[in-house]
Amino acid sequence: MASLKEKFQAFKNNPDFTMKEQLGFASGSFGNAMGQDCVGTYTDQFFRDHMGLETKHTLTLKSTTKIVNIVSAPIIGALLDSGKPGQNRSNKFMLASALPLTIASVLIFTVPSGTQGFRFLWSFLLFLLFHIADTFYDISLMTISARMTQDVDARKTFYTVASFAATLGSMLPGWILPVVVDKAKMNERSAYFMVALIFGILGFLSMIVPSFTLKEKVMLQREVEQKTKIDLRLILLNKPLMLLELSKVIDSVRQVCYNALPFFYKQTLDDFKMKSIVEACSGTLSYIGLASVPFIGKKMSSRDMVSFGYLWTGICYIVLMIVGYRSKLIVGILIAIAGFPNAAMGAARRILLADSTDYMEWKSFKKFGTAVRNEGMVFSFDNMIANVSSLWKDLMIDLGLRIIGYKSAVTVGDKTVEVAQTPKTLQGIFWLVVIPGIVGNFIPGLVMRFDDYTGKKKENILRELHEIREMNGAPTPVEEA
Repeated sequence: MASLKEKFQAFKNNPDFTMKEQLGFASGSFGNAMGQDCVGTYTDQFFRDHMGLETKHTLTLKSTTKIVNIVSAPIIGALLDSGKPGQNRSNKFMLASALPLTIASVLIFTVPSGTQGFRFLWSFLLFLLFHIADTFYDISLMTISARMTQDVDARKTFYTVASFAATLGSMLPGWILPVVVDKAKMNERSAYFMVALIFGILGFLSMIVPSFTLKEKVMLQREVEQKTKIDLRLILLNKPLMLLELSKVIDSVRQVCYNALPFFYKQTLDDFKMKSIVEACSGTLSYIGLASVPFIGKKMSSRDMVSFGYLWTGICYIVLMIVGYRSKLIVGILIAIAGFPNAAMGAARRILLADSTDYMEWKSFKKFGTAVRNEGMVFSFDNMIANVSSLWKDLMIDLGLRIIGYKSAVTVGDKTVEVAQTPKTLQGIFWLVVIPGIVGNFIPGLVMRFDDYTGKKKENILRELHEIREMNGAPTPVEEA
């Protein structure tokens, strides 16, 4: 068995990626994940408890934003795919979108003076700006990552390393923000803003790194790709992609659970800082799970990592539903161990998504006689589905809070005052955690079992694909335009 030193040397001397490229992609993943978690997890609570927005306001801004993103995602993908080899459009898009993304992620946690209508307009515009910029950045980063190599083993290492950074980025807000807010009970708004500002600066510096360290290395010649019209048929023929996206849509139910957790800690348990402790423990376990990917990856496919990860988490929430929340210790332990597979699942999803571009290339040749590989279209479709799922999740969390009778802060003049929740509402928040936590894990886990692009079948397809590429003229390294 290789020593840790030997493994590090193998990583350092990877012929497909330089150390600069590995760390560059990891840096972008870190900054992007940090902004997404900060805005995605805490704006629900901030909008209600500090901006004084009602359900009708949050539904309007979320649904409008997601619809705009759903429309813009395929346009961004087409722009990335239409670029000439060597233009590195992904780098330009990432560099251009990093600053507006950062500005919006910070200012969205400020409460301007004025009426409720003005605060709604402020939140709406910043929420829209953040998500448009994030869509540009996210699709561009993933597209260029898939154009770094076509070696599936090298790709697995590349995404696993980046997932360490992305996991840390998504966990930092959960570790730090609840503690700072809990310490500043008399001035929570300033605490939100200061944490968002720190994360915003750190995130911006991290997100611009890939623009200077990553370059497209391999891309099929455009004259080969243009022989077949790129339309919805190619996406629908991509079975691994379709199953992955179906599981993501159903995963939106699971995200309701995660969005309800801040309410659960702060309102039901009256212990917001507990969120930091639990997430620190969960993050540690998640890193252990991620570190095991290179080892279990030899025995277990990426599909199995995702499928069994879902089932593991679902079982934990079944136990939580049974034992209830009388003991904070048991609650903390169950939620922490439920997060054990999360980072490994994130890495496996990225691997599956990139691998689906190989399947699409092979399937299009079998179906149409021309090998078509469009990473931008695949990742824009993934982003589009992510926005559909997010919209559905937002609708569910807002509907859930309305059903349990959650009361938003009341606006009095230029100030907002928090409202005490009833015991029935506090109990309802618990059910808003456990029921989606069960349903949103078991069903996606079962869906992923239908993906048969694994094992011997995958090996045979890749062997055929190699022969197809040789016949058509294998992709060559991209030269600067």
